[in-house]
Amino acid sequence: MASLWDNIKLKYLQGNMATKLIFINVGVFLFIKLFGVFCRLFQYDSGQLLHWLQLPAAWDQILQKPWTFLSYMFVHLGFFHLLFNMIWLYVFGLYFLRWFKSRQLLMVYLLGGLAGGLFYVLAYNFFPIYNAAVEHTVLMGASASVLALTLAVAFYRPNESLMLMFIGQVKLKWLAIAMVVIDLLSLAGDNAGGSLAHLGGALFGLLFGFFSRENPGLNIFTTKNRAFGGFQAKAGGRTKYHRPRYEKANKGRPESDQEYRDRKKREEDYRDAILDKIKQSGYESLNEKEKQFLFKSGQ
Repeated sequence: MASLWDNIKLKYLQGNMATKLIFINVGVFLFIKLFGVFCRLFQYDSGQLLHWLQLPAAWDQILQKPWTFLSYMFVHLGFFHLLFNMIWLYVFGLYFLRWFKSRQLLMVYLLGGLAGGLFYVLAYNFFPIYNAAVEHTVLMGASASVLALTLAVAFYRPNESLMLMFIGQVKLKWLAIAMVVIDLLSLAGDNAGGSLAHLGGALFGLLFGFFSRENPGLNIFTTKNRAFGGFQAKAGGRTKYHRPRYEKANKGRPESDQEYRDRKKREEDYRDAILDKIKQSGYESLNEKEKQFLFKSGQ
């Protein structure tokens, strides 16, 4: 029987990119909490771990730990902070993957988070209102990255609707505008750093959505398009979608439709056999080829 750890690894490998990012965020959260328990038992200072993961606003501190531009977007202290960010990541991750690839989702998440972090640092070092707090302010959380995904989808498909509890159907464009306005109104509040990061992430997401919508044939961050598993091309003023034709290495010609269907059927059968093997003997029973195939099939 597969162990709990095997099941977790299997869920991770089978999940889409949004699910993988949720696993990482939750894993970091649990590690920080368990580390805190360990430190309390042995009377160590658990704050040192966060010190090396959170993004500071002061330039002199950033120079000592530049990796925090990346690490901060996976760090959450409060359970509800994590919960709400992961819910939004899951929802808008699924929306995003309707039209884009997993690789693009990952890049928007990371670059949106980087844009949010940079916007936050620049604002704290530029606007006089933040001068007194710049040496003591830190940033953490996936909110900027999630808002980048939200704005990317909302600008790319503004008239798509999302069902909100107690409100009903709301078009993505109105939801995105409301979120940005709330952050603008919060710039002078207690969580100004978070709002600044949100706006930086939102700006990156807006730019991604804009370029994707205006250039439907342009593949941003990837060599293939999501739509129908193929690429887009404009013809006669309309956008058409085509399934990619794979070159047969042994024949030097494009793959026929029947060959494509046969190949996909073989891949599905192979994947089912791997999953059966995991159920019977656990994930560690797989060889490297099987692990690589399972990882790629989950992307």
